[in-house]
Amino acid sequence: FGSSQLALRPPLLRAPSLHHARTMAAALVEQMRDLQLQEEAPAAEGVAVRFKVSGVGSFELELSLATAVRDVKNLAKEMCNIEPEHMRLLDSGRVLKESETLECYDTESEMAVQVMFTAGHSGLMGGSKGQVQQRNPFSTPVRGLPGSKGNRSSRMSGRLGGNALIRKYGILMKRQEFREKAEQIGFVKYS
Repeated sequence: FGSSQLALRPPLLRAPSLHHARTMAAALVEQMRDLQLQEEAPAAEGVAVRFKVSGVGSFELELSLATAVRDVKNLAKEMCNIEPEHMRLLDSGRVLKESETLECYDTESEMAVQVMFTAGHSGLMGGSKGQVQQRNPFSTPVRGLPGSKGNRSSRMSGRLGGNALIRKYGILMKRQEFREKAEQIGFVKYS
């Protein structure tokens, strides 16, 4: 480290004048106005699309061919009261995918777009009778609820019991759950 050290200095940069900066900014703004990412497409005209729902009937919607199928389902929901996640649209036997548009729809065809649907979460619960709600699952009714042998629930898991529910002494556990917890409750297996 002698006296022969060289000090490096960054070169001096001159700040552009205020007038020069304004003209550069104005030129940049003009160039940005001239740029376009996509050419403007002419406004798409609406086409009458017929829909047929089995068991409900048919209806017609005025749609643009550039409309995505997921948006068509949301519009069709208002007409047929079917949730979009439970419906499939078929055009000439072909399932229309969510990301597609209606450009593949044949406007001269006499065939309507078929709306196929599932029952949804409430329709898939099954059973012909409504479920009976037991008021207090920790106390057994004297004679049970009428017709409720399968509606009694376990106090451990809440699963419906049927014949595999141990009710004696107010245990109210499924058989498998009782085998796991019997020693903790105080029961002893003798043989």
